[in-house]
Amino acid sequence: MIYIHAYPFRVDDPERNTRQMTALARSKNLKAGDVLLFPFQALTGTVQEFWNTRPENRNRNAHWLSKLAASLIHSEAEIIVPAVMPEGLGVLSLKKGQIKSLDFEWITGGVVVKAECSGLDYDLNFRSAAVGEAFEETDSNNLIVVDGQGFSDGRVWLGQCKVVKNGRTRANYMAYPEAFTEQDGKVSWLDSHHERFAAMQMALKLYMQRGHFEKVSLGLSGGLDSAVVAALAVSVVGAENVNAYILPSRFTSEESFSDARALAQNLGLKLRELSITPAVDLIAQTAERYVPYWGNKGLMQENIQARVRGLLLMAVSNADRSLVLNTGNKSELAVGYCTLYGDMVGGLAPLSDIYKSDLYKLCDNVEYLRRVIPKTILTKAPTAELRENQKDEDSLPPYEVLDAVLKEMLEGRADGKKLRKKYGSDLAVRVTKLVMGARFKHAQAPQGVRLSACPLKGLPDSFFEGLLPKQF
Repeated sequence: MIYIHAYPFRVDDPERNTRQMTALARSKNLKAGDVLLFPFQALTGTVQEFWNTRPENRNRNAHWLSKLAASLIHSEAEIIVPAVMPEGLGVLSLKKGQIKSLDFEWITGGVVVKAECSGLDYDLNFRSAAVGEAFEETDSNNLIVVDGQGFSDGRVWLGQCKVVKNGRTRANYMAYPEAFTEQDGKVSWLDSHHERFAAMQMALKLYMQRGHFEKVSLGLSGGLDSAVVAALAVSVVGAENVNAYILPSRFTSEESFSDARALAQNLGLKLRELSITPAVDLIAQTAERYVPYWGNKGLMQENIQARVRGLLLMAVSNADRSLVLNTGNKSELAVGYCTLYGDMVGGLAPLSDIYKSDLYKLCDNVEYLRRVIPKTILTKAPTAELRENQKDEDSLPPYEVLDAVLKEMLEGRADGKKLRKKYGSDLAVRVTKLVMGARFKHAQAPQGVRLSACPLKGLPDSFFEGLLPKQF
């Protein structure tokens, strides 16, 4: 029997992870010839890369694998696990106290151990690629894909395991909490929308575990972004552990109040109200003494509102040690339609790598979101409500248009000439200038959840070179 173990292992704790693998290998249910397959994350809780792993940690891995092998002297089971060793990456077979290095080949997003090398009836694909990264499994009639679960530096692994026998998919698991065998028959075909939502759930769950957070706090505006994040939070930690605040100003419409209340009721949340008006007025009056006559007081007033909201959320989170969730999306972050130290606050930004137009598709396809988010939120025009009758399209192209340009620029890596030819010079230049002008915001954005091949945070300046015509 082959057992696949693809659940989360503790980060930076090879001693505990080794003990866990030892206990599994000593199970009374195992018989001679049984094999336990573990993912890249099994030893250290993360997918390590050889050149980025310190030499002492490579030696530490070797030490604990030796301990693991020694503990298996009286076990009938064999363990196969990939790990970074002092001499490089290896896929190791541990049996009867011995460690054997198996021959493997690199594939896009992982490594493969052929059946003739493992002694099994299957080719073994050990996946290192996270959600949004390229992974190409080998073309085999008998195949097992082993993927772990984890969240590190924004990258998410969902434990997307697969068993193919005689050319037929026998099992296809994602975010499964227990071990399973190659004879199990659960097949769960999940589209890209469910994969993204599952990735956000996994990221939030593991981020909170690692930071020892028990509660989250967020602001509900009555708009789509905060609605999705609130629904996400409730699905992970439960409504009783979500502090939801509405932070109205004089520009907050009754429609926004109504939508926020309806969402809170659907999710079982207690909606708390914190008016920002007194603080906004006081700060504006204090600052205006030193604002030059030509200064943009309107913009100042708008950003003070966003920053007071961020300040209040961070204040209450400091008091109850909850995690503030950022609610900004990739479209807004890309063009800088957000305020530093305002609506950009938070410890984790689940939506920072998903475009606004894709959020609507996410809500259409994920039944849970479709059920809890009021239809009025999905159909009304997006607005920040920082001034009278404000709409996002007053400052930006329609999101369907904006996102098309951004996707071509970022994920498509199109050059400036191609963008201008496809979308017209005016639109392409306008969007490009907005993106390049927001680079300082990209760098200071909170930790995001990587859902694509090209997240904004961390892109080098060279990525944007040559996008604008010479006259700019």
